[in-house]
Amino acid sequence: MAKELRLPRINNVIISGRLTRDVELRYTQSGTPVAKVPIAFDRSYKDASGEWQQEASFMDVVVWSKRGEQCAEYLKKGSPVLIEGYLKTRTYTDKDNQNRKIVEIVAQRINFLEKSEIVAQASEEQTEKKINEKAPAATTTDDEVPF
Repeated sequence: MAKELRLPRINNVIISGRLTRDVELRYTQSGTPVAKVPIAFDRSYKDASGEWQQEASFMDVVVWSKRGEQCAEYLKKGSPVLIEGYLKTRTYTDKDNQNRKIVEIVAQRINFLEKSEIVAQASEEQTEKKINEKAPAATTTDDEVPF
């Protein structure tokens, strides 16, 4: 009898790149914002002759809710971003009635790397919101802290 193979369930992506086009913002039928953020990213490697080469790749990133609206408002073609998320495969039927399958990144976090005043403020607001959501209620007093 063959031994059962147990694989860990890991599907995490951390990637940085630049937008190849402006953000496309749409809304679901229920009114939830969803943004498509197309990015380009590259990697460097040495070829068989020892020369450094660069290879570019392209992928769409899906950003939901308020952060998707912020992407549409503050990002433009060429903007640098850092994305944390997971890969998702999606199928659809195109206008020629052909079934298509695509792989995209669903963003759980997206950081705007360009430091303009407006972008910095949007990132700050998002960080502050996350901190406030995760901050536990204070249950200790200054007398109880050991330092």
